[in-house]
Amino acid sequence: MQSYEELAQKAREWRAWYYAPFEGKMAPGTESVQDAFELINATLFGHIYQRPGLDPRTRSMCTIAALVVLDRHLQIGGHITGALNLGVSKEEILELITQLLFYGGYPCAVNAMRAALETFERYDEAKAKEA
Repeated sequence: MQSYEELAQKAREWRAWYYAPFEGKMAPGTESVQDAFELINATLFGHIYQRPGLDPRTRSMCTIAALVVLDRHLQIGGHITGALNLGVSKEEILELITQLLFYGGYPCAVNAMRAALETFERYDEAKAKEA
């Protein structure tokens, strides 16, 4: 069993790569919930995303699917970035969102599509600057 500190370190490393180039700091005023976010990150990114039962690419697509049907368009951009970093194509992401149109509803799909297109643009701009 890994210690909390080991999981937290794995989570920090995973997040830095998964969300690159957009991994940022917590928003101002959220210091009071910092410990809760660190616990969530240690569990999710230090443990769940590292489990051998599913590859990270599949986990990432599942996360996007859940965020689409739950209409969490503010959170989806980071996971779209992670999916792109894992090798998921833009076409696959758009097709996933289209598939979910009938399961989450039109408004959820439209919000996710808009978030995806904005993320693709930001991602491409950031990658072009790196080159």
